[in-house]
Amino acid sequence: MKINKTELQLALEKVKPGLASKEVIEQSTSFAFMGNRVVTYNDEISISHPVKGLEVMGAVKAQALYSFLGKIKRDEIDIEWEENQVVIKAGKSKAGLILEQEIKLPVEEVGEIGKWKKLPAEILDALKFCHPCCSKDMSRPVLTCVYVGGDSVQASDTFQIVKYNLDKKIPVKGFLIPASAVRELIKYDIKEIAEGQGWYHFKTDDGTIFSSRVFDGEFPDIDKFLEFNGVEISFPKTATQALDRARIFSKGSFNVDNLETVEIEVNDGEIKFSARDESGWFEERIKTKYKGEKIKFIAGVEFFINLLDQAPTCIYGEDRVKFSGEKWTHVVAVTAEEG
Repeated sequence: MKINKTELQLALEKVKPGLASKEVIEQSTSFAFMGNRVVTYNDEISISHPVKGLEVMGAVKAQALYSFLGKIKRDEIDIEWEENQVVIKAGKSKAGLILEQEIKLPVEEVGEIGKWKKLPAEILDALKFCHPCCSKDMSRPVLTCVYVGGDSVQASDTFQIVKYNLDKKIPVKGFLIPASAVRELIKYDIKEIAEGQGWYHFKTDDGTIFSSRVFDGEFPDIDKFLEFNGVEISFPKTATQALDRARIFSKGSFNVDNLETVEIEVNDGEIKFSARDESGWFEERIKTKYKGEKIKFIAGVEFFINLLDQAPTCIYGEDRVKFSGEKWTHVVAVTAEEG
């Protein structure tokens, strides 16, 4: 049968994030063709996308198929599905890839998909904003997840918390989705959501279905930490430039959960940014109008730069600092000392 190579490549590109790096689960490093869809599965997420012109069942090693298609210059290719192989022809080139007709991926674990419901328009912005604040410490697995429920998206790693308010409520029961899955999910323009058994499903307008395991647990109540009185601290425009320089040395001893972090110290008219790693150290001081207690806190460099772009001032009080935007609040615990 003749297939448009570009369309097939795009379909494979859509599902690639669902491949496993190592085949701990059989066929988890393969593209599984199931009727008119191609599917990947790696135990945490499963992704499927429609493929025009294919009505076959079987699994093909992902790396070989994807790499070979990338070397073909023709837009149209011939694909023949035989008993134990798939033969691809493009001009004078010809390749045969092993085809496993039995699908051994445990895709049945993904289960049935419930009714599709429309997501709030700003859900991707919320997920992108919140997931960097998740912990990587599996001793508290709830904090390695983003909580999505009601009219907000939330995350915390114990030393920082973030809440992003949505214009409309999530149309399904609240859930905890691992930050590792969110990092892939935000690459897709998801429009709809559906519940499953231990999984939640997200769909794009072009038919991609991104399915993720969700964690069974209760996210802590963070609202009580968001409202407090304090004094205002302003970060000048030069702060983001200093942070960009600090980023070079941000993989050192200030690290929390292996994040690229910087230490911020504010003291009596001055802000000091510090970072260090095995290659060396960095320090830069800039002026501020703040006069008061010496305070210190640690922040992810990339996240903090984005934060200051949206909110160059914060409130300090009760051993924490708070940055606020139109729809979000971000609070970081600090160490307070007498100035």
